[in-house]
Amino acid sequence: MPTVTPPRSRSSQSSSGRPAGRKGAGRSGAARRPGLFRRRGSKPQGPPDPRRRMAWLVVASLAALLLLAGRLVAIQGMDTMRLAQEALDSRLVSKPLPAARGVITAADGTVLADNAMRYRVVVDQQNIARYENAEGELVGAWGAAQAMAGPLDTDPGLLLPELAGDKLWNPVAEGLTSEVWNEIDALDIPGVSMEEYSIRTYPAGAVGGNLMGFTGSDGQALAGLELEYDESLQGRDGEQQYERGLAGDMIPLGDSNLVPARNGTGLQLTIDPTIQYYAQQAIADQAAEHDAEWASVVIEEVGTGRILAAAEAPSVDPNDPGAVDAEDRGSRIFTGMFEPGSTAKMITAAALIEEGLVTPTTEFTVPDRWTAPNDEEFRDSSEHPDQQLTFAGILMNSSNTGTILAGDKLSLEQRYDYMHDFGFGEASGIEFPGATGGILHPYEEWDGRTKYTVMFGQGMSGTALQTTSAFATIANGGVRMPLQLVSGMVDDSGTVTPVPQGAGTRVVSEDTSAQVLSMLEATVVDGTGDNAAVPGYRVGGKTGTSQAPADSGGGYDGYTASFVGVAPIEDPRIAVSVTLQRPRKGYYGGSAAAPVFSDVAGFTLRHLRVPPSTTDPELPPEEWN
Repeated sequence: MPTVTPPRSRSSQSSSGRPAGRKGAGRSGAARRPGLFRRRGSKPQGPPDPRRRMAWLVVASLAALLLLAGRLVAIQGMDTMRLAQEALDSRLVSKPLPAARGVITAADGTVLADNAMRYRVVVDQQNIARYENAEGELVGAWGAAQAMAGPLDTDPGLLLPELAGDKLWNPVAEGLTSEVWNEIDALDIPGVSMEEYSIRTYPAGAVGGNLMGFTGSDGQALAGLELEYDESLQGRDGEQQYERGLAGDMIPLGDSNLVPARNGTGLQLTIDPTIQYYAQQAIADQAAEHDAEWASVVIEEVGTGRILAAAEAPSVDPNDPGAVDAEDRGSRIFTGMFEPGSTAKMITAAALIEEGLVTPTTEFTVPDRWTAPNDEEFRDSSEHPDQQLTFAGILMNSSNTGTILAGDKLSLEQRYDYMHDFGFGEASGIEFPGATGGILHPYEEWDGRTKYTVMFGQGMSGTALQTTSAFATIANGGVRMPLQLVSGMVDDSGTVTPVPQGAGTRVVSEDTSAQVLSMLEATVVDGTGDNAAVPGYRVGGKTGTSQAPADSGGGYDGYTASFVGVAPIEDPRIAVSVTLQRPRKGYYGGSAAAPVFSDVAGFTLRHLRVPPSTTDPELPPEEWN
C-alpha cells in the first residue's frame, strides 16, 4: 500500500519553509501525535462491529436471567423452608419443667422437708385486649383487671399496668396456690396462662431445723443437709416445647418436644422426731433459764452409732430462717468447738485401766493443789484437805489433781493415742457444712502445761458429737461405731435404699468398759452427777465444767457446762450429751447440764420402751482408810 503523507499545516511552518517548534524535531515530532499517523503496514480502524455488541448483550441478558432464576429457586425452595422455620419458631414456646427436690424424712417417715406447688400468672397483653365480658362487651385490659383483682387480692388500678400493653409475655403474680389459680382460670380471659413451679417447705417447722438447713427463694440450697446433699436432692430439670396459637394456647396437633424432669433423691434420717421435739424443748428452756449463749443435746443409739436427736437452742425454722441471727442458722453440734473439760476424765480412766496401771480401787492421797516437776501448778475446783480417794473416788469427785496423779503414769504418746482413738482430733464421719474435728495437737507440740491438762479435757477441743461418741464407745463394750445421721436414700417412688453402716473399731476391752461404767454410775449415785439420776433406771455419766476460750482469741470469757452419760448401765441403749455454752446464771455441769440429761434420757428410754432397771448397782468404794 502506498505511504500517505499527511498535509502540513500552515501554522506549523516557519518563514523558511521548515516546521515550527523545537529545533531538530522535523517530521518525527509530527509522527508522534496520536491519531494523526499510523505505522506502515497496519490496517485502518473502521466503525465498531454491531454483531459483537449484540453478542455481549445476549451474554449479559443470559447472566441476568440465570441470577433471577437462582433467586426464584431460593425463594421457592430454600427460603420457603427458612421462612417456614422462622414462622414455626415464632410459635414455639419452651416451658421449663422443674425437677421436684428430694424429700427429707425422719426415721419413722415423718416428712421434715418437702415441696409445695405454686403458680405464676403470666399474660399476653395483646390478647387480653380482646377480652369480652359475659354480656359480650369488649372490656379489654381494664375489664380483665377488674375481674382478676378479687382472686389476686389487689386493686384493679394497680393491676392494670401489668395487663395493658403489647408484651407477649409478662409475669403478673407468683406464689399462688392452686385454689387461686383455679379462680383466675375460670374467668376465661384470653392471653392469661400459668406457669407451675415448686417451693421448699418444712412441715415440721423448727423440729430438726438446724440440721435441715434451708433453700433461698430461687431454690438454691444455702445451709445444712440441704446444702451438703444438694447434688442428689436437686435432680435435673426438664423442658416442654410446644406450638401455640394466636390466643397463646397449645395447638393440640402442633409440633412438640418433651424432655421429662428427673426428680431428686431424698434422704431418710436416723432422727426420731418425737425425741427430737422433746429434746429441743428441754434444752431451749434450760438455755433460757441459765441465759446461755447456745446449748445442745445429742442422743446416740449405742451399738449402731445412729443419732436419734440433735437438738439446739437457739433453733431455726427453715420456713423463716431470717427470724434468727445468721450465726444461729447452722448447727453448732457439728461446728461448735469447746473444751470438754472433766467429761474427758473418762478417757483418761479408760486408758489407765486398759494399760493395767490402775483399778477402780487403786488408792491415792489427793491434795487440793499439786505442782509438777516443771513448776506448773494445778488445783481442784475448791480447797480441801488431803483426801484418801480410790481411783473411782477421783472420778466421782472430779478431782483435777487426782486425775493428774493417776494419769501421769501414762506416757505422752499414750495420752494422745487414747484421745484420738476415742474420736477427738478427727472428723466425726458425718458430712455436714462447716463440720470440724476439733483440735488435738500432736503430743510432740504439747507445752509443759498442756501435757497435763489434756487428761482433764483442757488444752484441746471437740464437739458435742465427739463427746457423745466417746461415751457411747464405753457403753458399747469398748467398740467405737461410726456415727450416722442419714440412714437411707429415698427415690421418687418413696423406696428407701439403706446407706451401709461401717464396722466398729475396738478402742478398749469389754472388761475395761465394764469397770469404767461402774465408776460412771458411782459418779451419778454418790458423786458430782447426782442431778442426772433417772427414776427407775440405772445411769452413769460425768460432769464437765471448763473455761470457754474467747472468740476474739486470747484468754477466756466464760464457761462451758456439760454432762455426758449412758443408760441403762446394765444394758446401755443410749448415750446423751448436754452442753451449755457461756451460761451466765450458774455454769457448773452438775447443776446446769445434768438435770437436762435426767429429763431427756428418761423420756427417751420410756419412748423407746426400754424396761426399767431391775438390778442393783455394785459400786466401787470412794475412799480408803
